[in-house]
Amino acid sequence: MSYFYLISSLPELKLSDTSLTPLQLEELMETIMRNATVADRQVLNCLLYPNDNQNLLFILFHEYHDFEIGVFSKPSVLSADLLDNYRMEQESLPDYMIYYLNDLSGSYSSLSLRRMEHELNGYFHEHVAQLESIFLNTYFTWQFELKKTIADINHKAFDYLPISNDSFQADYAVTKALHGLATKEEVTNEVTPLVEANDLEGIETKINQYYWEFADSWQEPFSSEQLFAYMVKLLRLYQWIGFSNKGEAAKSKFEELVQG
Repeated sequence: MSYFYLISSLPELKLSDTSLTPLQLEELMETIMRNATVADRQVLNCLLYPNDNQNLLFILFHEYHDFEIGVFSKPSVLSADLLDNYRMEQESLPDYMIYYLNDLSGSYSSLSLRRMEHELNGYFHEHVAQLESIFLNTYFTWQFELKKTIADINHKAFDYLPISNDSFQADYAVTKALHGLATKEEVTNEVTPLVEANDLEGIETKINQYYWEFADSWQEPFSSEQLFAYMVKLLRLYQWIGFSNKGEAAKSKFEELVQG
């Protein structure tokens, strides 16, 4: 499938760019979804489903353990209203969520949030594997290793933190070998000083760089994979803007306190 006209119409995305608003990023995502084939839309959805998974977990843990619900994670495929009424709206959920909810029904009150997350991730990654997408297989395998490396760096600097912040290791049989990506040793050498200096912005900027390098590794022009890679960049920019806005809000609050 060639996406010549679609990809040609999309703006160039720059690393750590804050010129686009979250609404503009969401509009770009909607444009991509609207013009993608049914099969490619399934792959694109899987890039967003981790946020939906997090939202469902918060709802379940609040329901069964009276745990305070966190902020609704965006961008997402499923709306907050749909997930909040997951029992009545099951037919609108992806299949792996339906299986998860039905198979574990009656067990949630005895499960920890970490266990709930582990089980849901298992259903999700099984769903991803069934799509047989080389891009998704490679992306989630690479992402797991990056997250694990950064979690280990955090644990070494602050030993009260867990060794890994990912409760499920994806194991995909077929992935693509990408060249020019940072190795585990390079990530460790580059991120460790930032963690030790508590340079949160520097850490996020460096992580953005790794995601950019991953996305730029998919070089076939106007292909489905190039479209998926563009979505990866959109997701990182969305997260970066959220991080930047939090930083600006904290800075403004601090200045307000200082100035009385």
